[in-house]
Amino acid sequence: MKWREQKFSRRGFLKASGAAGLALAGPCFLPSSSGPAVGGRERFFHPNLADDDASDSRPETGGLRSLAAGKGLLIGSAFSNDAFQNDPLYGEVLAREFNCLVAENTMKLDVIQRVRGRFDFGPADEMMAFAGRKGMKVRAIPLVWHDALPDWAQDKTFPRQEALDILRGHIFTVMGHFQGRVFAWDVLNEALNDKGPGLREEDPWHRSIGPEYVDRIYHWAHEADPRAALFYNEFGMEGMSEKADRCYEWIKGLRARGVPIHGLGLQFHIQVDKHPTRADVTRNIKRFNDLGLTVHITELDVWLPKKADAADFRKQAVIYREVFETALAAKNCPAIVLWGFTDRYSWVPGISNGTYDQALIFDRDYRAKPAYEAIASVLR
Repeated sequence: MKWREQKFSRRGFLKASGAAGLALAGPCFLPSSSGPAVGGRERFFHPNLADDDASDSRPETGGLRSLAAGKGLLIGSAFSNDAFQNDPLYGEVLAREFNCLVAENTMKLDVIQRVRGRFDFGPADEMMAFAGRKGMKVRAIPLVWHDALPDWAQDKTFPRQEALDILRGHIFTVMGHFQGRVFAWDVLNEALNDKGPGLREEDPWHRSIGPEYVDRIYHWAHEADPRAALFYNEFGMEGMSEKADRCYEWIKGLRARGVPIHGLGLQFHIQVDKHPTRADVTRNIKRFNDLGLTVHITELDVWLPKKADAADFRKQAVIYREVFETALAAKNCPAIVLWGFTDRYSWVPGISNGTYDQALIFDRDYRAKPAYEAIASVLR
């Protein structure tokens, strides 16, 4: 299933909801079920998973966050303001398990500048304050994205200079507000044409300015915060593919002409029954590293069919484990961000029309799933 071909967009779904491939070769890791839960984390149980497959062994060192620190890895999650405000457990688990945050929606143009020229940083500042209190780093997505536009920019074509002024003003205002508090920005998100060469021509910035808008926004971003790492973020090219090939050549060209792009974000929204091989992911990360780019995994979730069984949870655990193993083995892949952490607030059931669910490492009751322990086994 290609969710981006559905009649509603990702942006539309996220605004409405307000929430937030690897080979399966080798033995599947499932944790022991003996002993009581540790550190207040309940054992995982699912009606389709036999009790002796459940996980209740937890490190006492402060969750995945402490384990990741020992490996020099940033492990992050998308942050939902609605969940944080309304669910006390949400922030508690988030702070225990992760050392990095990214705003799920509140740093996107359609939220920050809903009214043209009027910037609302309140919700994003709430996340920043929480991150500061808990000693968590923040990476930001995205400054420019064709699918996160307010009504005043939707389906518009602006005079060229006006479009340049809009983008420049947005970048300098937003990055100036968060300067020194965001270590990495996805300056541009999903700009590649999905159906052939080149960039998305339906993007209002491409229509109004032309493809050179890309060069401009990266130079402006670097001027606005010279210390921040600047990334390009994309979906559906985690492994070797025609789209990944095009992205490689495009970024190679950008860097050759001095565009300050420092990293690539691989989103990693994948399905348990459809994903790239581990070998292809390894090769893909390596070639972008060799190009001089840092690679981050930016939106990881592993979708299960709605009626998942024990075998599906085992496969999901292996995929999560191998994503972390692959990143740690790479020359320069120092951050893995999950697109949420509890199925209670996952976007997957809605965006997949109920076909997929249970994509994250905690269930709806914050009980850790086999995928959680599979990640912990890599980080120990």
